[in-house]
This record gives sequence, structure tokens and C-alpha cells, in this order.
Amino acid sequence: MMESGRQASLSLAFLSVFLLIGLPFFFWGGPGYYSTRSFQSAWDLGHILFFLLLSLWLHGFWGKKKFAGSPFSVFLSIFIFVFILGFLVEFLQMFSGNRSPDIGDVLRNQLGCLTAFAFFIRPQLFGDCCKRYLLKGGVLVLLTIAVWPLCRSLIDEYQAARQFPALSDFETPFERDRWVNTQQFREESEIVRHGQKAVRVQLSTAKFSGIALFYFPHDWRGFQTFHCSVYNPQPAGFIVNSRIHDVHHKEHDMEFNDRFNQQFTLTHGWNDLVISLEKVKNAPKGRVMDMEHIEGFGLFVVQQSQPQVLYLDYVYLSK
Repeated sequence: MMESGRQASLSLAFLSVFLLIGLPFFFWGGPGYYSTRSFQSAWDLGHILFFLLLSLWLHGFWGKKKFAGSPFSVFLSIFIFVFILGFLVEFLQMFSGNRSPDIGDVLRNQLGCLTAFAFFIRPQLFGDCCKRYLLKGGVLVLLTIAVWPLCRSLIDEYQAARQFPALSDFETPFERDRWVNTQQFREESEIVRHGQKAVRVQLSTAKFSGIALFYFPHDWRGFQTFHCSVYNPQPAGFIVNSRIHDVHHKEHDMEFNDRFNQQFTLTHGWNDLVISLEKVKNAPKGRVMDMEHIEGFGLFVVQQSQPQVLYLDYVYLSK
């Protein structure tokens, strides 16, 4: 009995250390706006791990001392406590300056608690074996759903590295995730410039309407030109704006003169746009573009009188 009590105290001590180390990361650090998708997804999974450990700590420290009643009442009390604490953390993040609340984080907190009770806390919690297996099966399904964004990010990041210097050709399953504003995308298999697929992009009458490529290999040194193919289905031509910036752009308040900007007039049909990377390199006023750390490419229209449609395909670099 003394030995088991000593082991329990030691386990609580280790859990306490891990929890104290992990707590500050709810308010400091973490992925930035342009961080890789895999890093963002992995960081989100930290909520599951932290609240799994917290649930184990609460059960070990308070389970037999503070909560009276059945094992299920112990579970319910800890589950509610985790929800309140998680909600409070998200609320406080509004005042941290660099973090914002996310309901998905609250759900991941609860999943961490469920994982603790499903796999690590006494099996008699839900009575018969059937209920325990149902709980474990349900939690495994939820964990699979939670881990899936990380898996798809890793798959596409591997594909992007293999495809480079092609940046996006829309041929692989998760390639659209390299772009933002993908709610404007629709996969296209008839109007295609290269390969089997392209995307249809719906542009609105907002002041700025467009799409941006964020997730791609960022070292563009050694290449001379940037290419993308844009199809204009309208009989009349219209102007699109392109922009390219590097990792230092935000240090200069994201000013217009601190990035590369170029306009193109799209005629009816396919337009193969070509951008000189030498011009990109020398575009920022008062400095040189960091071609080893290019951070984003954008294509957009300004204050259109009516919605426009374009088709996008085969974005790549060449020497």
C-alpha cells in the first residue's frame, strides 16, 4: 500500500510539472499567420494532450477526496470543470495580444478529458464491458477526426516538396489547402491549361476580391521567372493585380511599396502570365526582396462593377 501510494504521488508530481510547463503556451508562442499547416495542426492537438494530463491529475488528486458518489459523478464533475477552465482560457486569450478564441480548442479540450477516462482511468467507470468498448470506440473515432488535419497537411507538404518548382497545379487531393479564400474555388476538369484539373475562381464586387497562395516551398533562389495560367471566359478583357512578398514584409507594415506589384490585362481565353523574379527581387523600396523566404503570392481584382469569373492553373517557377 505504501509503495502504491508513493508511485501515485510520484505520478502526480510528474503530471504537475508537465502541466506547469504547458500552461504558458496557451498565451504565448504558437503558430503565426504564415506558419506551416502541419505546425498549426500539431499545435492544436496540444489541447488534447494538455487536458488529458489535467484530467488524470484531477482524478488522481481529487477523485477520492473531493467528489462523493459514483465513478460516473467523478467523471461528470471533472468533465464540467475542464469545460469551464477551457472556456476561461479561450476568454483570456482575447487579452493576450497574439491569440484569439477558438471553439475548436474547447472541443479538443473535452476530447482530451474523454481520452483520459476512456483509456487511462479505472475501467469500472461505465459499468459493463459493452459500454466501455463503446466509449473507447467513440473516442478513437473523434481522435482520428482531430488528427486528420495534421495528416492531410503532412501529405500535401510532402507532395509540394516533390512537385517543386511547380507551386500548384491542382492535380493532387489536398492541393487547394495551399491557398486561402478557397470558398471561391470550384474544381474544373474541362477548362484546363495543364494536366487534368484546374480551378474556377468566383470574384465578387468587394473592394478587393481574389485568392492567395501561402503554403509552398519558399526558397526561390536560382529561378528566373514565375508563371501562372489564367483563363478569362468573358468576351471583354479586365485587369487583375498580382503581388508577391517575402517574410520581412510585415516588418515594414505591409506597405504597397515594400512588395512586388504588377497588373495584367486578361484577354478572352487563356493568358499565360510571366513575372520576372529579378523584378520581384528589386521591387521593395529601399531593400532587396529575400528570395530565400518568399511568403505569399496573390491575384486579385479591385472594385469590380459586377462579379467576374476566372480559371486558374499551373503555377510554377522556371530557370
